[in-house]
Amino acid sequence: MTTSFLSSILVPLFGLVIPAVTMIFLFLYVEQEEVA
Repeated sequence: MTTSFLSSILVPLFGLVIPAVTMIFLFLYVEQEEVA
């Protein structure tokens, strides 16, 4: 029961956090390119 509880939290968490972090890194990369 604990495993299903953790998976129900971790799956949407990673599904939202990983794309968010990716977009942040892409945004910072684009901003650095524009400045340079």
